[in-house]
Amino acid sequence: MNNLFTKFKEIIANNKSFAIISHLSPDGDNLGSIKSLYLYLKNLNKEVYPILFDKIPSNLKFITNDIPFTSNDKLIVDVLIAVDCGDKKRLGNIEYIYDNSKEIIKIDHHISGENYGTLNIIDPQISSTCELISKLFLDLNIEITPEISTSLLLGILTDTGRFLYERATEDTFQMAAKLIENGAEKDLLMKKLFQSNKLNALNAINKINNNAKFYYDNHLVITSVTNDFLNDYNLEVSDVETAINYYRDAEEVEVSCMLKEKENNKFKISFRSKNYVDVNLIANYFNGGGHKFASGCIINGDLKEVEEKIVERFKTINWQ
Repeated sequence: MNNLFTKFKEIIANNKSFAIISHLSPDGDNLGSIKSLYLYLKNLNKEVYPILFDKIPSNLKFITNDIPFTSNDKLIVDVLIAVDCGDKKRLGNIEYIYDNSKEIIKIDHHISGENYGTLNIIDPQISSTCELISKLFLDLNIEITPEISTSLLLGILTDTGRFLYERATEDTFQMAAKLIENGAEKDLLMKKLFQSNKLNALNAINKINNNAKFYYDNHLVITSVTNDFLNDYNLEVSDVETAINYYRDAEEVEVSCMLKEKENNKFKISFRSKNYVDVNLIANYFNGGGHKFASGCIINGDLKEVEEKIVERFKTINWQ
């Protein structure tokens, strides 16, 4: 890994213009990574173009308000940096930028995916891309300012579920402590991320959970949300995504699955497990991916068809 970090430093030093791209359906780890790299490169007086082709979740807009995102897919830069994205296709329409960049840096922690960079910095054992970038900055003696620290801590908090998930290791806690020592605004992050739900969003989440369906002796629970439902509550899907966690905390439930309508006859699926089911394998079957205990995919069909496909695939699991 040290050789990869050294190569990263060389690429940064030898180039002038950079684009940092978000994956589709951006999350906290993705946006925290982008902001930390954006601030780092701006501090070096580089030309930096953050690229975004999708909507920012409402609860994360506070961290991105001062990032000048562009959706220009015809940029020409020296270096394209992709963060927190295992598969190139999840970056959106980047072929022109990709083909015209001298270097492609991929920084990621997903177990699935492809090495689409000229430099691939990947650690599937680490909790988050933000923890990986924190390690990169520390190893290279790069200054981690309070603002950078806050961005990096955001990614760690969101991708570990406030340190709940398996890959929140001793190293993760130590890294979070270092970021707080460097001025990360922990209290602000906790309030904005976990204590700022809209009342109608909580009501909608209750409705979603009340309509949950259980399978395989309650080991699998499926919830769903349609665009019509969101319109009725005047919400975005990001406002209700935490519904997936509710029944997963039940002793009997091993896997929680949430179906989120993207457009007519197309659903984004999120899988969460907690003990023994590798939901990355389930997502892989549907051409998705992620981690052992958290993964996702896209499935075409109406709500009933998509649910049936998922239930059928989980027949392969030896439930315990």
